[in-house]
Amino acid sequence: MNILFLEMEHQNLQFMKKLVESGHNVYTNQYDSPNYLKSFGITALEEIPYMIWATDLVDIKDYEKYHNNLPEIIYDRFEQVLEKYKIDLVINTYPIANEMIHSKDWGVDIVTCSPEAVKLETEKMFANKFARHCGIKCPNILQTGNDNHNINAEKLPDEYVIKPMIDWVSSTMMRKEYHDKVKELYGGFSKSYYLEEVIKGLETNISYIMSDGEWAFTFSEHCDESKAKQVWNVNPQVWYANTTIEELEPDIDKKVRDNVVEYLNQTAKLGGTYEGSITQMLGEDGELYFLENNCRPYVNNTFPIPYTGDEYLDAFRNNPKKIGDWFEGRKFPKIVLQSPKIGKGDEKCVYPFHLHTKYNIAEPTPIEIIDDKYIATKGGVVVVFEDEINMDFIEEVEKESELRAYFGNWDIESYKYNSINKKFLIQGTNKWGDNYVFMG
Repeated sequence: MNILFLEMEHQNLQFMKKLVESGHNVYTNQYDSPNYLKSFGITALEEIPYMIWATDLVDIKDYEKYHNNLPEIIYDRFEQVLEKYKIDLVINTYPIANEMIHSKDWGVDIVTCSPEAVKLETEKMFANKFARHCGIKCPNILQTGNDNHNINAEKLPDEYVIKPMIDWVSSTMMRKEYHDKVKELYGGFSKSYYLEEVIKGLETNISYIMSDGEWAFTFSEHCDESKAKQVWNVNPQVWYANTTIEELEPDIDKKVRDNVVEYLNQTAKLGGTYEGSITQMLGEDGELYFLENNCRPYVNNTFPIPYTGDEYLDAFRNNPKKIGDWFEGRKFPKIVLQSPKIGKGDEKCVYPFHLHTKYNIAEPTPIEIIDDKYIATKGGVVVVFEDEINMDFIEEVEKESELRAYFGNWDIESYKYNSINKKFLIQGTNKWGDNYVFMG
């Protein structure tokens, strides 16, 4: 078959790689690493850019008008791609493309979220009400409004979370002293919003496969993204510099899973076939609080894929339990590898790619091949291990490159171990050209 993936940043590398190995022609709109993808037999297409707002196809002034939808020009581009490459199957993991996918009969087989299910990610107030309906606790709502430029901060706590009601953009942690930055959110456009209390505790993720009414868990983890979600951290590199990923203790893992069983039972009724992940906070009070549901794979996802490409595709569409059974009882620890260049305008660094073959570890993203060298283009990568972190691999990576394993214990500026003072400064510009400063 000719298979097209519509995806965000590097969501399906291992899946695409397996399908190529099964004899299929695989295409993707993920174009920021065409040489790297080509090395696996995957063709990256420029016609449908995943970062539509970073291209000259659309004036940024039109950003607000499109809400959670793609501009009309992409509809035409999509139709042209289907015809040009004689696409048989589309696998959509890009929520913003969902409305286009469902706008008409495109004449090809399509695997995607349903219009109802995708709102669990793209419309945060809908997601909040849905979780409450399923009996899951949510953080208290402190304030709502139609214009985030007019937030009344007078009676707010020192910290709070701002979320758009219906727009697919990130939640953001705020502090009162940075309240003036709230007008810089969403490219400066006004959005309807609601404010939530900040729940302190252990941030957890549980991933799942949803397949047309049936579902199964895959893996779970503790992923501390609290620094990367703060209002002054708008650069994606900040994620690599500030995020730790750890396994959940067995009792917590069970609690996290049990808390969303009814939620997923109800979600299954919304239809669609997709991979998702639910983020919950285990509060200091011992209660679990719903934060969000992403109806898509992780960005920069490098989880190993069991079975052949054809077997996995069939299980993904028809028998998610088969995939869940493979994950059950197994550990998939992750580690963030980062460079001291992060946030300094020159994140790119050479990556010792050959070590993945040596140690039989799933290949990472985001990587590109430049001048015959493997380059970590964002100054950081996430490596997924099976069963346990291979410290021999880590040691060799650190020996052969400037990348270092991040366990939450590094000072980015000096790049020396510093468990007492972890303050650092990152400066840069966001995609709208606004200057920002991050102090951690």
